[in-house]
Amino acid sequence: MSRKLLGLVLLSCGVVVSCNKTNPVNPDPGPERDSLVLAMWQDAFAGSGFESVDSIVSGKYFKDGAYAEFDKKKRTRYVDNRYEFLSGSDKMRYVSESDGYAITLPQASGMTPDYTAPKYGMYFDWGDARLRVTLETVTPYAHNEHYFRIYTTEWLDRYIDNDRYVQQNSLTRTMKTIRDNETLIPGYSVNVYSIQVRNAGALPHPNYKIAIIRKVGQWGSFGLLVFKYDTSSRVDFNEILKSWTKISPYGNTRNYYSEQEPVAPSAWSESTKKFYEKLLSQRRFDFGAFSASMSQDDSGDYQSKYDLIASEKSRLEKAFGCAYGIMPTYMHISWYGDRYYFPKGQAAAFAGGDGFNGKPVLQLSYQFTENNNDVSPSNTTACQTPMFDILRGRYDDYFNRLAADIKAYGKPVFFRLNNEMNSDWTSYCGMMTLIDPEIFIQTWRYLYDIFEKNGVDNCIWVFNPIAKSCPYSNWGEDMAYYPGNGYVQALGLTNYEMGNSLPFESFRDKHTQLYSKNRLFTRMPWVIGEFACGCGGNSDGGVLKRNREAQARWVSDMFDEFANYDANEYLHPIKAIVWFSVNDYSGDRIVNQLSLDADLTETLDAFKNGFAKFE
Repeated sequence: MSRKLLGLVLLSCGVVVSCNKTNPVNPDPGPERDSLVLAMWQDAFAGSGFESVDSIVSGKYFKDGAYAEFDKKKRTRYVDNRYEFLSGSDKMRYVSESDGYAITLPQASGMTPDYTAPKYGMYFDWGDARLRVTLETVTPYAHNEHYFRIYTTEWLDRYIDNDRYVQQNSLTRTMKTIRDNETLIPGYSVNVYSIQVRNAGALPHPNYKIAIIRKVGQWGSFGLLVFKYDTSSRVDFNEILKSWTKISPYGNTRNYYSEQEPVAPSAWSESTKKFYEKLLSQRRFDFGAFSASMSQDDSGDYQSKYDLIASEKSRLEKAFGCAYGIMPTYMHISWYGDRYYFPKGQAAAFAGGDGFNGKPVLQLSYQFTENNNDVSPSNTTACQTPMFDILRGRYDDYFNRLAADIKAYGKPVFFRLNNEMNSDWTSYCGMMTLIDPEIFIQTWRYLYDIFEKNGVDNCIWVFNPIAKSCPYSNWGEDMAYYPGNGYVQALGLTNYEMGNSLPFESFRDKHTQLYSKNRLFTRMPWVIGEFACGCGGNSDGGVLKRNREAQARWVSDMFDEFANYDANEYLHPIKAIVWFSVNDYSGDRIVNQLSLDADLTETLDAFKNGFAKFE
């Protein structure tokens, strides 16, 4: 498990449109409302090509998820206020009054605005070009220059401003980077990073312009524009960039996703369909614990890993008085050059369950990394991510073998792909992909399609963000990475109480928060892909396992919640839970004591009593 950082941006949703980004929101606006332009227009909205209301030939008002008649009396800070003003020269002045920005967009007649998730990114699509616009805040830092620099170097330009990253991922700078320029847009400081993905393969738009726009003298917020385009595109980013204006916000920004449905693919095997139906209907959770990852059949550590997993599984099942229902393992593309393959032998030995045969179901957490997600501010020299090469087709043969091996395994698999993507510590996070979460979506669908072509009929695909997104941003929130209902069959959760400081945040508190955040998914089965409550590490000089009594109470309270299942609605979607029984280390010292060691007798007894009560 990687380090976990704090921060939470709660998902605010309405029910209007599909979450699948291939179907952007484009409600029928009805007749143009020319007579209302004067009522809608404000001088603060003015900008390039729209210096006054005289420049406008028509306008539309977007309120709370749909185009609407404008009524000034109903324009309040509690609704989502957005405007589209059109000129006679086929330009649109787009105004997000709720966020607090305005921007001019060319070729308006050939452009489609996507209102699916304006809170996490307002998209504009011309076919041969695509623009995402957000207004960001430097949370959690103070609003001064020092902390603005820390925020941007930590969470925005750590890689796009790193020439080693550009070189190692076969990218090219197409223009010299612009830094702290105060002449492009009067009154604003601008950074622009111009990057091309060479041999782009399945990547739709290989050219990127990434701009950070900040009002001179103001350090707390900034505009973030990510523009990607075909080489032949005639959409002029410089024209768009120079039109940016920050305005006073007025309104409540929302997203407009629809509730996600649990859809079992028709190609699934009968045993996978049957297990999925069981998950949806069961009023309990299947449990497992992670102690070590399985080894592939011909690896040098096969026997040592086998013995460790067998020993820990036997010890914990005896301590719990309950057999595993889930058997977890992790797998990377490779480990510093050594390719990883599906652990056929150990998967059959330790898992092999189908939900009915008394054996645990396999949870495979598969990650697009070749260096154990070595992504950190201190690592500025080894900056390679597999994400671009996946879309280039470099891994196709390897993915075909992975698909064949999983299909041959034959039993249902929780396929937990690229967990904790909404973070700053994975090889597939947005910082590693040009500040563009859509690359994550494209690689997810790329592998999904390969599995389908290979006839894989036993994978339940689990979308598993971490509970609290990092970086603190709109562009990097969890749903910005969501592949779409047709590519996901279960929601994964990751939420830890690290156990180093008292009082603890309870299981109930943590998961009621996630229930509120993820109401779009309450019809799907939820898998807590990894969680734990620690009992105190010693890396900070504290006494190791000092909070063991509090840990035991935490576990007891969790089972009390499940014992009162009917009254606790937040538990109803949860169908599987995996305790991460491995410590986090800094050198030889323990940062987070999560392992359920044999001497934690109070905690192990709490599990045993809890399982007996819950059963």
